Amino acid sequence: MTLRKKIRITLGMTMLILLLLLDLIFTGILRSASYQASRERMNRDLSSAVGLINGEAQTLSAISRTCAYSDATWEFMNDNNANFVLPTLNRDVLTEIGISSIILLDNDHNVALTKDYSPYNEPSSPESELTTIFSNPKNKEMIENINDNGISGVALRGNEPILFSLKPILTSHMQRPVAGYLMATRAFNSEWVERMSESLHFNFTIEPTDDNEKSNPDLPETIIDEIKRKNPLVHGSMLVKDHRGIPSFWIRGTAPREDTSEIEKKMQYLFLLLAACVLLLCCGFDLVLKHIFYNRVKRLEEETKAMLDAVDICDSVTVDNKKDEISALQQALNDLIEHKEYCSKKNVEVDKISLMVYERFAKEGTRLCLKTLEEIASSVTPGNESFRNSIVREAKMTERFCAKIGIGEKELMLSYLGALFSRIGMLGIPFQIRNKTTELTADEEREYRNYPLLSRDFMKSVEILRSSTPIPSNWNENWDGTGFPNGKKETNIPIEARAFAVVDEWNELTRLRPGRRAVSQEELEAALRALKGTRLDPDLVEEFINMLKEDIEQKDNVCIPKELEEEQE
Repeated sequence: MTLRKKIRITLGMTMLILLLLLDLIFTGILRSASYQASRERMNRDLSSAVGLINGEAQTLSAISRTCAYSDATWEFMNDNNANFVLPTLNRDVLTEIGISSIILLDNDHNVALTKDYSPYNEPSSPESELTTIFSNPKNKEMIENINDNGISGVALRGNEPILFSLKPILTSHMQRPVAGYLMATRAFNSEWVERMSESLHFNFTIEPTDDNEKSNPDLPETIIDEIKRKNPLVHGSMLVKDHRGIPSFWIRGTAPREDTSEIEKKMQYLFLLLAACVLLLCCGFDLVLKHIFYNRVKRLEEETKAMLDAVDICDSVTVDNKKDEISALQQALNDLIEHKEYCSKKNVEVDKISLMVYERFAKEGTRLCLKTLEEIASSVTPGNESFRNSIVREAKMTERFCAKIGIGEKELMLSYLGALFSRIGMLGIPFQIRNKTTELTADEEREYRNYPLLSRDFMKSVEILRSSTPIPSNWNENWDGTGFPNGKKETNIPIEARAFAVVDEWNELTRLRPGRRAVSQEELEAALRALKGTRLDPDLVEEFINMLKEDIEQKDNVCIPKELEEEQE
């Protein structure tokens, strides 16, 4: 992925993520505000409902006061007004304003008169209301200690709250003695609740508190349920206490929450429009980036690749006539190219000299190492001086013959070292056995045949000779399997060992000894062929003879090869 594409994708994704976050934040703020407004409206509506109930209580208290502090009522209770009627208000008016009943009690709290003003469609008898109010012993105790201002309270008849106001019956000038008590009641029936809901545009119900709630001093007065997004309604409750401060009933309201769906939809459209603008902005930014950055970087890349493909770096990159980071990079690359060209010219000559010195040291080191190994092999190998002097010649001929039959270059050096130390194991054989001129006994023969294994062990103990063991440990094996130390035969014998066996026979036939004449080519070939199939590999014998013939042709029919010729000189 190109840098331009990465920038374009990163910029676009970043802007879209920011827009999404802003959308979520603003939507969350809008919903939180709507939820808060819904809670505040619910609290306000519940307070309005409680205010209506308190207003009803105050109206009830005023009516009971008007009726109780009346001379007509006082005279009726003193048996002076047989045709008693309530002052000021008639039945229709009292029913309209919601009075359920008016009850007159004597000083012993016995009922003297009851008036039923409840609506005909939802009747509420004074007797049932009085029973409900006086079913609570605390209400009786409170009535016994009533003062001139009277008392007001609320009682529950099932799930229906009943407001009551009890006043002492006095004269219109509020003069004693008390002639009795007047109680006005107000039952909150379903019709009243429905009418109040319509006036408030707010649906509510009245539910009594249970025993646990009545005894809970920490009961909250207002509870607004958690508003959920999928629920279009808001639910809340407000507690109403009676005249003793005890929780009496709940006003539970339900109202639709603030609807923000249209605003949210418009906000979504707005953010979609902003997202489209962001995409257009990214495309415009990409075009600008392509002009001021990408095209120049692409050209720089192509010029750099062209210089890398060229054999000689002799060109330079184009430097734009701008003062920015890319131009500085172009100039730095040109400076680097010039420096590399200068250094490469100097290093070529230094490298040539270093290579010549290294090759010379390597050749001299190899020659010195081989010369040292040749001296060691010639010095420590058992045998007379003539034999030791021919060891190096034998090793060189072995290396040459192995190359002739196709052995690899690495194995040639190993064959050369193996030929040098082919008899090093003889040092481990007792001197009297090694130089015995008579026939060896069976034990002596067995011990003598172990010297190839001693040669192998010696070679493995020296790091530089460790891989050169095939010749020392196997060259005494015969083609027909009669050799030692393991009786290997034919191709089971390593080819290097078979080649060395041929060269060793050639070396024994051709090396100079005092009092012995040099053999002719015909005698040499006959002697080697005589060992074919028994001691020597037949194919290798013929290969070696052919190699000798090639040497003869090059040396004008001289039988002795150049290695032997060097030794004689």
